[in-house]
Amino acid sequence: MHGCTTRRRQPSLERTAVETELDATTTTAAERERAPLFEPRHLSALVAVAKAGSFRVAGEQLGYVQSAVSRQIATLEHVAGVRLVERTRGTGDVRLTAAGELLMSHAEALLARHAAAHADLANLAEGRLGAVRIGVPQGIGHRLLRPALHAYRRRRPHARVVASEYPSDGPLFELVEQGALELGIGRLRDALGPICGVELLRVRWALATPASWVLAPAGGSIALAELDGRPLIGRHDERLGPPLEALLRALGQEPNVVFRTDIDETVRSLVAAGMGAALLPAYALDEGDRAISALAIDDLSLTEVVGLFWHRERVLTPAAEELRAITCEVCGRLDREPREAAPAA
Repeated sequence: MHGCTTRRRQPSLERTAVETELDATTTTAAERERAPLFEPRHLSALVAVAKAGSFRVAGEQLGYVQSAVSRQIATLEHVAGVRLVERTRGTGDVRLTAAGELLMSHAEALLARHAAAHADLANLAEGRLGAVRIGVPQGIGHRLLRPALHAYRRRRPHARVVASEYPSDGPLFELVEQGALELGIGRLRDALGPICGVELLRVRWALATPASWVLAPAGGSIALAELDGRPLIGRHDERLGPPLEALLRALGQEPNVVFRTDIDETVRSLVAAGMGAALLPAYALDEGDRAISALAIDDLSLTEVVGLFWHRERVLTPAAEELRAITCEVCGRLDREPREAAPAA
């Protein structure tokens, strides 16, 4: 054919595409010993690709072009000595291999430690190492933290505490893990990650219903099934309390959520206005509020453990250790042994 040339295959010199690709990601033990350690930017690329499922989307999130992300993953695979990502031809979709999933579990913890180290160094450079940063969820600050801070300042009148309130305790665990906070207060859950904590108190939740519904006498209880079809005030983050919606679905009932908010005061106001029922912690309810009836739910525990938590692998400053001890003392839990705790998935 005119314009075409035919080249005979040279078996001794040419390799298949599969062989060439495997060669790029397979190294000997001696080569791995000489290879550089995992770099944070490469681990960040792996985490971003895993979460995005795409090199392109991961690049947009990291501020890189797609080819740069692909090169970072290739470099990481070379250092690891195994394939970490499976590419789907034609679709652009990617997924982690078993080795990639394993490294991903370590990468997130390593990146959190890296961020914590940067935070500590930044605090030292800016003269803020002596400041104790603590985060609390809404409703807890003025009830629990205020007396603790009052006692702390009597002992350390010149110490600086930076307290921040959040709509929920969800981000607090991550902020403590990253070093943005020394201490956090929130609901203790099953062990996961480098967070450990100590129980401070137990918070009782109640089903707050408009008093006009008359489902049961105030302080009484109802069956969960009685909420079928009734309007509910839900949360954006269902981890903000007992899983009412999930429990209703388990009964085969679709929750009739008419409004969502993570602000307790908004929830209370909407219930008082007759808009729907909702779960609220006892501290967000006023016993003298005649517009709301606080009820229990049959065979359902509405009590959660609230505790103080910190990063077990970071060294707390003496000021942070003293605030931790005083907070436990104020809650009468100083003798309780710490246990590992972390947010639910």
